[in-house]
Order: sequence, then structure tokens, then C-alpha cells
Amino acid sequence: MSAKSYSKIIGSNDRINVAIQGLGRRYGAYMSAIADKNNNIELSYLCDVMKSQRDKAAIEVSKKLGKTPKLENDIRKILNDKDVDAVFMATPDHWHAPGACMAMQAGKDVYLEKPCSHNPKEGELLVAYQQKYNKIVQMGNQQRSSSQSQEVIKAIHEGVIGDVYNAIAFYTSKRGPVPHQKKTAPPEGLDWDLFQGPAPRREYTDDTWNYNWHWYGWDYGTAEMGNNATHELDIARWALDVKYPEHVDVKSGKFHYKDDGWEMYDTMEATFRFAGNRSIQWDGRSRNGYDKYGAGRGTLVYGSNGSAFIDRDGYKLFDIKGKEQKTIL
Repeated sequence: MSAKSYSKIIGSNDRINVAIQGLGRRYGAYMSAIADKNNNIELSYLCDVMKSQRDKAAIEVSKKLGKTPKLENDIRKILNDKDVDAVFMATPDHWHAPGACMAMQAGKDVYLEKPCSHNPKEGELLVAYQQKYNKIVQMGNQQRSSSQSQEVIKAIHEGVIGDVYNAIAFYTSKRGPVPHQKKTAPPEGLDWDLFQGPAPRREYTDDTWNYNWHWYGWDYGTAEMGNNATHELDIARWALDVKYPEHVDVKSGKFHYKDDGWEMYDTMEATFRFAGNRSIQWDGRSRNGYDKYGAGRGTLVYGSNGSAFIDRDGYKLFDIKGKEQKTIL
């Protein structure tokens, strides 16, 4: 028996058979964990509604794993496979909650990219499905897994900057003009009906499928609030140890490249007020690259005795005078 064949037998009862739905910008982040033999993971399927995405991913995955998983267009066929234990879901936003609910109903655990839902009601449905089917569902707020973030949040909760009362979560980007939508035939190899999935049906417009779905209205995307605010607001809520706000005030609009095809807000200022006189501000600017906070994204946390700056690279602690006390990067 070859070593390759023998390796498939070891721990076969404990092996986790997984599928990836959505083969765009995110799936590559899963590959190191899937390829790690200590995790005993078998990647059984690669699924995408675009043939070129499936073909490209098959080449890349075969290089890393030494074999090519089954390629599939329709996630429903994968969910019917009783040997699949879990699904990585990296689709456009409108598929997240419906796809996760379908997976749980089929007996699968789910790793769900942010945002977990396209709207608040879908978030409630996710919780209801998880409770009914008792499956594991993890949303992709990856910074929660950062040892530096865990360390500074623990210190904040232990009082390192005193009583925390406010956080500012921010994201700054230089996204440029977006072309206007133009009705055209779907690109070769795209299953447009499956792309739309649970969304209202409409004719295809160029170039919806390749990322611009984020900005072409509400059918598929959530703009920057769902695209990036989910990360920084999560850190802010974690640091302040708060759940649901008592009051929310939002000012938003499209202020840049006013004649282009971007149909969502590109700027948002939001204030969330919580019990105990705690508050969080969201400052999201998708298309103005001015570096207001000295970083492109992050979270500032204010306490009675100091403050903290937290981002994906680490954190900094400051005393009440603003003097830097500790830096972990």
C-alpha cells in the first residue's frame, strides 16, 4: 500500500470532510489550515457558480494538496452529500444566511464569512436555525482569533485604562469610480440564476458578479457596513462589553464620484448608544483616502485612565496624558 493511500486510512473516522462555497477572494485564507495534516481535513468539494473560478481554484488547490477535489456548480448537490461535515461559505452577502441555514438543515457545520446576514431578520433566522439543528456556526470575524487582540481586550476588561466609556471604529479606503450597470448577457460560464439565489430576479448587468455587487444596490451587497464595519465594530463592542444599543443615529450618503455607477452610500457616520453611558462611533469612508486616524482601519477605545488603539497588527496603550505606555505589534 502506498504512503498516500495509507495516509487516507489513518484517523478516517475522525476526518472532517469539508466543502468551500465561493471561490473568489477569500477561499485562499482557508487553505493552510485545510492542508495541515494535523487537522485531519479532507477538502471534498470546490463550489462556485462561475466556471472560471472553479477551474482556477482547482489548479491552485491541487498544488497545495496534491489532488483536486470535486468541482460543483450547485451547493444544493453538495448539501445532499451525507459525507460532507462542514461548509466554508464565502459567497456574496445575499447568499450567507440562506446558504448557512440550508447547510445546517442538511446537518452541516458552517464557517460563514462576514457579514453573517444580509439584513437583521436573517441574523435572527441564523440563530433560530442553529438552535433548532444544534450545529456549529462561526462568523468570519478573524481578529477575534488574534492573540494580540485577545490580550488587550482582557487587559481592558481588567481595567488597564480604567472604566471604558467610548470607542471609535473606523475604516478608510481609496475606492475609485465604479462603472454604470449595463444590461448584457451573463459572462460565459456564469450560472446567473444560481448567483442570484435567494435574491429578486433581474437581468444581468456588467460587471455585477466580480465584486461590484457590493455597490450595485441592495440585492446582493451591504456596502462598507457589511463589508468592513463588521470587523472594527466587533472589536469596539468586545472592548466595551456591550450587546444591543438603546439608540442609533446614522448619517450617510454618496459624496464621491457622484456621476458614477456606485449606488450605495460611500460615507457613513453612526453613533450607537448603550446602557451605562457607553457609546461607539463608526466612521466609514470608502472613497476618501485621508488618513484621519493614522491608520487605514482600527478601533480607538477610551477609558477613565487612558486609551487604547487596536488593529490587525497589534495594539498600543496610552495613559491619560496620551503618552504611549505599551506597544505590541
